[in-house]
Amino acid sequence: MIRCKRWTALTIAVLTMSPVIAAAQSSMFAPDRVGHWYLGGGVGGYWEESNSQLRHQDGQFGGFFSGGYRLSRNIALEIDALSSYQRLDTPPGVPSSEGRSHLTSSGVGGVVKFILPLDRFELYAGGGAGVYRTSLWTKNSQFDSEADDTNVGYQGLLGVDYFLTRSFSIGMEYRKFKLDAKLDPAIPGKIDAGGDFLFATFRGHF
Repeated sequence: MIRCKRWTALTIAVLTMSPVIAAAQSSMFAPDRVGHWYLGGGVGGYWEESNSQLRHQDGQFGGFFSGGYRLSRNIALEIDALSSYQRLDTPPGVPSSEGRSHLTSSGVGGVVKFILPLDRFELYAGGGAGVYRTSLWTKNSQFDSEADDTNVGYQGLLGVDYFLTRSFSIGMEYRKFKLDAKLDPAIPGKIDAGGDFLFATFRGHF
């Protein structure tokens, strides 16, 4: 009977203190990020859109680096540098002795993020646009005007951050990137140089 009373008292104490602890944790992390700048980045896998002109792609990866400002509890603005890389069979229109070529896309854009703070976790979704350059390379040379193209690209993103401390977080992020490129005569027609990214991310707030 005494043991039962002890467990009952402990249960009541835990249930009584839980809302207080949760409120303390929420107030400890969420307000610290509003009105502050942050820097972040990520690396991960990249899956390009289907293009009939490209053959046997591999070695695909991407990365980004960004700086942002937390306008409010639920909105942030970022300047974002995004890059992707892949290897592929050298197109027939490229005069090269190498059997493999390299296709890269990189550029800078602006992103708006909508954030749902949940104590140490933050869920977010967003999107933006920017200017990106797509280039076709071989091992021995870089093709200039005939294999480079600069265009406006668009992206949407979903992600989650987990705050290890008040000012540092790690997370995961998915991006859908849309970018058209025209690399005639090296690659005939228009290709979609965008694709899907899955990043492991980090961010530091100051």
